[in-house]
Amino acid sequence: MTRQLLQRAFPRLALPTRAISIRTYASSFRPGPAPPKLPAEQQAEFERLQRQAAVSSAFNPPTSADAASPESKTSETAAAAKGGEEEEEALNQGLFRGAKPEFRGDVNPKTGEVGGPKNDPLRWGSSGEWTYNGRATDF
Repeated sequence: MTRQLLQRAFPRLALPTRAISIRTYASSFRPGPAPPKLPAEQQAEFERLQRQAAVSSAFNPPTSADAASPESKTSETAAAAKGGEEEEEALNQGLFRGAKPEFRGDVNPKTGEVGGPKNDPLRWGSSGEWTYNGRATDF
C-alpha cells in the first residue's frame, strides 16, 4: 500500500526522447591563417640573413678586451651623469618635484624606522589623510 502511495506522489520522470548530440571542437593542430609563402630564392635569402644575424657580434657576449677596464668606464659614466644632473637641476628649477627629504640616511631619527619614507606622509593632508604631496597611497 505504501508503495502505491509513493508511486502516485512521485511518478517517475520520463527520459528525454531526443538523442543527445555531442559537439566536436576544432583541433588546434590545423593550419591557421598565415602570410603567403615566399618564392624559393627569397626564402633562401631570408634564411641566410637569419643565420648571419644569429652569429653577428650584436648577440655575442662582450670579449675580454671589452670587459678589461670596467672601472674606467664606470667612472666616466658617473662623471657624465653628475654633470647631466647639475644641468637638469639648473634648467628645471621652476618645476615642482615634491618635498625635500626631512633627514638623510636610512633611519628616521623621529621614529627609528629603517628604510621608510623620508617625509611624514600625514603632514600634507589638511585632515590627516594618508597622502604624499596630495596623492593617496593606500587603496
